[in-house]
Amino acid sequence: MPNKVAIVTGANRGIGFAVVRRLLHEFHGDVYLTARNTEKGQAACKKLQQEGLNPLFHELDITQPASIRMLQEFITEKYGGVDVLVNNAAVLFDKDTKAPFMRQVEQTVETNFKGTLTMCRIFLPLMRPHSRVIIMSSETGKLKYLGEAVRSKIDLNTIGLYDLDKLVDQYTTAVKTGALKKYGWPEQPSQVMYTFQNLMAKVLTRELKDDPRRNVLINACCPGWTITDSTKSYLDGNGCLGDVRPRTPDEAAADVVWLAMLPPGTPKPNAELVQFRKTIDFIS
Repeated sequence: MPNKVAIVTGANRGIGFAVVRRLLHEFHGDVYLTARNTEKGQAACKKLQQEGLNPLFHELDITQPASIRMLQEFITEKYGGVDVLVNNAAVLFDKDTKAPFMRQVEQTVETNFKGTLTMCRIFLPLMRPHSRVIIMSSETGKLKYLGEAVRSKIDLNTIGLYDLDKLVDQYTTAVKTGALKKYGWPEQPSQVMYTFQNLMAKVLTRELKDDPRRNVLINACCPGWTITDSTKSYLDGNGCLGDVRPRTPDEAAADVVWLAMLPPGTPKPNAELVQFRKTIDFIS
């Protein structure tokens, strides 16, 4: 019988790296650290090996469907299925970035939403019974932050992945035409993508409703404010975000791995946004 296998995307640093480390301690199977930069990914694996752990590496750029297919073919041939998939790869620009806003939008959309969506579409058929899919997101991605013109197009009972994708394209168009406020889109691209990543977990779960595989749980996960290379520019002089003390990657990873290793047969959380091991209402 093939080994169990866990895959973590965007895992050469930060929360993804910490998730791989914790899985290596707790998950009984092979753990793949993936990264788009092979040199950085292999360096991250070497660091874990120096701790006496045995991660496996595979190059993966979730913005390139061909790269996802290569990993999918490799995993299919070697394992025949997947037990844990943590979608962690994402883009977050520095608070004071000089990058043009349109570039921020395009890269955030292509990685955080479209890349994650493609990853899930390609790997969902590989998920085994009792497997766990996690989409790293944020509690700031709530429907109430979208304008009524956008919310009116979101029927949680019927909306599909294609519909989500087209709505995200409408957001990009609104940025290009200067119509964000007209249609009620938030200005921060990461916040918009968090909302659609949270919705993605619900839609993917609904699409599995009649699937014969039992107990495949799909959840979005907010790790809380965590000190990483991507977030440190948002912290104040006291190392806080307002009155919130940020967590370490290891603290965040503990909650992610808890969600990734819910015991077989556990019915919930499912199709939820989970933060600090509790479900968060992002709908109302």
